[in-house]
Amino acid sequence: MKRRGFFTAAAIGAASLSVSPLCAQSAEVTIAEVRALFQSRDLGARRMVQDSLKHEGYYKGAIDGAWGPGTEAAFRALMDSDRYQRHAPTWTFAHEVQVSETMFFLTSDAYM
Repeated sequence: MKRRGFFTAAAIGAASLSVSPLCAQSAEVTIAEVRALFQSRDLGARRMVQDSLKHEGYYKGAIDGAWGPGTEAAFRALMDSDRYQRHAPTWTFAHEVQVSETMFFLTSDAYM
C-alpha cells in the first residue's frame, strides 16, 4: 500500500512538471551584465579578455584591464558579429553562464 502511494505521488508530480523546449533561451546578455562580470574579475583575467578582443580586431585600446569606452565598443561589436550571433542563440546554459560565455567568447576554441 505504501509503495502504491509513492508511485501515485511520483506520477502526479511528474504530470505537474512543465517541459521546456530544448533550446530555451533566457533574456539576451546585456552590455551591463558583461561589464559587471568584467569588473568583478582580477586584473589578469580582464587583460586576457582585452587581449583576445584586440587580437580579433574588436579592441583598439591599451591592454590595461580597465572597462572604458574602447572595451565597451569592442564587446558591442563582438556581440553584433556574425560569429557571436551564430553561436549565442543556440546556448541553453543558465543566464549567468551565458554572460560568462560572452565575456570569454574569444578565448574559447569552441566558437571558431
